[in-house]
Amino acid sequence: MTTVALHPLFLGAARRLIQQPVPMWFSGQQVNISPNNQVSATQMIQIWPDEDAQWLHRDDTSHLRPYPAPTTRVQVMVAMTDFTAENGATMTIPGSHRWDDERAPQRDEAVPAEMPTGSALIRLGGLYHGGGRNAPTEPRTGLTLSYIAGNLRQEENQYPAVPMNVIREYPEELQRLLGYDVCPPFLG
Repeated sequence: MTTVALHPLFLGAARRLIQQPVPMWFSGQQVNISPNNQVSATQMIQIWPDEDAQWLHRDDTSHLRPYPAPTTRVQVMVAMTDFTAENGATMTIPGSHRWDDERAPQRDEAVPAEMPTGSALIRLGGLYHGGGRNAPTEPRTGLTLSYIAGNLRQEENQYPAVPMNVIREYPEELQRLLGYDVCPPFLG
């Protein structure tokens, strides 16, 4: 996951989308402070033959976000096998990250994110999506990683999940992404 987490395209997109300045007052002066990024969760996801479609959802519901909302989560899905409409490609509803909480997602609004092995889908945490139904005989496999704002709790607790002797071998930038950092102005 080191290569994925530190990939300049993925990490760069997450930083541009999440690290938006927030105005606040310190010592009688207004300043803009931006959160840093951290890894929230990493997963390998397989959709097996004859598996039904996943329900449409937003990934940032774990943070109980009301919508519309600022972007605090960016999700990367790397295709480890081809993603096709027939084998369960991730179904997405373009523009749904702008919807309020009163609008329910409908399956007929979703389109498959078809992509060949090695491609990646970068999407916002507020975008409605779900794995599609897999009809063929082979599993569809994807590797997913989520970046979140550094002031939010990670879905996976990286401190006990990754032993300290392993952490010490990682590049400093990855250590920071796993939570060994301070999110401005003073969390961590």
